[in-house]
Amino acid sequence: MPAPYPELQSALSLFLDRLDRELRESGFSGKPVQMYLAGGLAVNYYCGTRYTGDIDASFSHRILLQDDQLVLEYRKRDGSSALLYFDRNYNASLALLHEDFETDSLEWEGIGNERRLVHLRVLAPLDVAVSKVARFSTQDRQDIRDLARVAGFGIEALRKRTGEALLNFIGNHTPIRTSLDLLERDLQELETQPPPSSQPGESLT
Repeated sequence: MPAPYPELQSALSLFLDRLDRELRESGFSGKPVQMYLAGGLAVNYYCGTRYTGDIDASFSHRILLQDDQLVLEYRKRDGSSALLYFDRNYNASLALLHEDFETDSLEWEGIGNERRLVHLRVLAPLDVAVSKVARFSTQDRQDIRDLARVAGFGIEALRKRTGEALLNFIGNHTPIRTSLDLLERDLQELETQPPPSSQPGESLT
């Protein structure tokens, strides 16, 4: 499986160190807070594709975060400056998520969870894809293709997981079903293509 960009992972690790320090300074000493990562960073974790600046994540606890701790500057591999920031607009209650997204999430290994009061977990590839079916921008569509190629799921699995997620949502389901119809052709095309060769951190797009 392709690896996430090393410099992006390092920046995320520093961000988690900040959260850990803030929790310890507040006096918190309970069980570690679980942080569930979605969005572009989750795609980068699984696929090693594209930079992204925003952290889309939810937590197992209600947590007060200070704005000055939510933005971190780092350098990309080409030496240019970039920002990593927590997106306060992300809301798990409004995102299309399966009811088991937390249970089925995977630990981000190698990022130092064992030394922190914040443990980073990543939504399973199929759940990341489901969350992107609802928004379905051009980038979301490409992300779903990349996730399907790396994780090996097809349109039937995506339809099934999305349908299960929709059981807990009210509102107009038609745009989501239309997006799935478009994705059917995309994912069928992938099945006929040979797997790409990639190096850790190399973009597949």
